[in-house]
Amino acid sequence: MIAVLGATGYVGRSLARLLVDEGRPVVLFARDLQKLAAHGWPSAVGLRELDAFDAADFDLVVNAIGAGDPARVKSIGSDILGITAFWDQRVMATMGARTRYVFLSSGAVYGSSFDRPVDADSTLCLPVNAMASVPAYTTAKLQAELSHRAARERAILDLRIFGYADPAIDLDGSFFLAELARAVRSGGVFATSPDDMVRDYAGALELLALIDSWQQAGAPNCPLDLYTTAPAGKHDILKTCAIRYGLRIEYATAAGSTAGGRRFYASQCRAAEDLGFRPARDTIQVLTDTIDAIAARRSSS
Repeated sequence: MIAVLGATGYVGRSLARLLVDEGRPVVLFARDLQKLAAHGWPSAVGLRELDAFDAADFDLVVNAIGAGDPARVKSIGSDILGITAFWDQRVMATMGARTRYVFLSSGAVYGSSFDRPVDADSTLCLPVNAMASVPAYTTAKLQAELSHRAARERAILDLRIFGYADPAIDLDGSFFLAELARAVRSGGVFATSPDDMVRDYAGALELLALIDSWQQAGAPNCPLDLYTTAPAGKHDILKTCAIRYGLRIEYATAAGSTAGGRRFYASQCRAAEDLGFRPARDTIQVLTDTIDAIAARRSSS
């Protein structure tokens, strides 16, 4: 039996949907049970409030509690520290002997310097005399990963996500992919700065494939970066969208940078290969699959 915590969120909901589609036994947990039920899950899927969660009841627990949208991260602020720690400790305290735990971490744990893709030799440098300048989101993920590495005897995977694309995306979001999908759907003009960036957008297929590979390899206590067969630059992404969807693009410095200070937000660390992980899609295919699904959903509504 699989538990997904944070099943109303972007990543949690998309992973849960794939698990359900594959016929796997799933119980979904969320703070707002009515909001969770509103997504129309099949009757065989268990829906429970987070307060009822006990990790010992499950073979696999996926902790997707958090905030993916930068605007949401900003609104939560430092509260993300307590929220992340509380539910991570809840899982850790209630794990049974058979429980395997996947914590959805982030590429943010590598720090703030992304002038090139990170790799297995990347190091983290923190301003020890100005720790308040470190984003709370980054600190929350780092604290969780540190506690997991200290529990070496437990089956815990810190799965670091860099970019994520799924039709479950909130199209009102304030990040690049949401703005891009919104422009394609509306047929409007996509305004962006001329500066380039590189992203590696994976989806639920890659996420679940990595989890499965980790379990089949014996569920070692470790962190793993999520990746596709190849990342893509912003200009290549936009060129693809212009050809495929007729997207109109307007480059203007006043539009601001879409990179968010992260020119290369992707990983070259391929430790997951040693566990048998072989992604089937590259970033461009993940994005076009996502936008195609969003467009099909709109045309059928």
